Amino acid sequence: MPTDRPAPGPLEEVRVVLNSDDRFHGVDHAVDVTRLNRFLALAGSAYGPLPASADLAPYRTFRDVTRDLVLHPSAATRDAFNRIAARHPVTVEVREESAHLRRAASAGRSAVDRLVGECIATVHDAMVTGDWDRLRECERDDCRWIYYDPSPTQVMRWCSTDPCGNVMKVRAYRARRAAGDAST
Repeated sequence: MPTDRPAPGPLEEVRVVLNSDDRFHGVDHAVDVTRLNRFLALAGSAYGPLPASADLAPYRTFRDVTRDLVLHPSAATRDAFNRIAARHPVTVEVREESAHLRRAASAGRSAVDRLVGECIATVHDAMVTGDWDRLRECERDDCRWIYYDPSPTQVMRWCSTDPCGNVMKVRAYRARRAAGDAST
């Protein structure tokens, strides 16, 4: 994780949640609380540790729907996200230079519900600022890590240069070379 491209501010926490389904290694870190707490700690997340008795089903549902919202926004995905958001009320917090959505009073809410609620507020803020559109999926088929593209032209293709960018460039070189050898 230290080589990937982090998102700014609280959006990084959402990105960490999205990457807890590590498709490169074939590991869903949210299969149990112990594994998820270890993942969140390694990622430097402020969301952990979750209590051992936490029900992770709402976490996984939020993560999977939100990942689809990043990669394949559709009416069905937006509806699914809105159904989740309806269960997590937010309030507006006005600051000196801006206003942000924050989770409504969390008394009686589980730690997972608080985490999901904070993420929903952050998704809203990121959509308003345009940062949401900078979240991308690594183009390396066997990686698929979610990263943040800070470039002015938003044309980054990989979560990191090493290894993903290097692997993809070598694959492209070998394919060109094989095509050249096949034509002779």
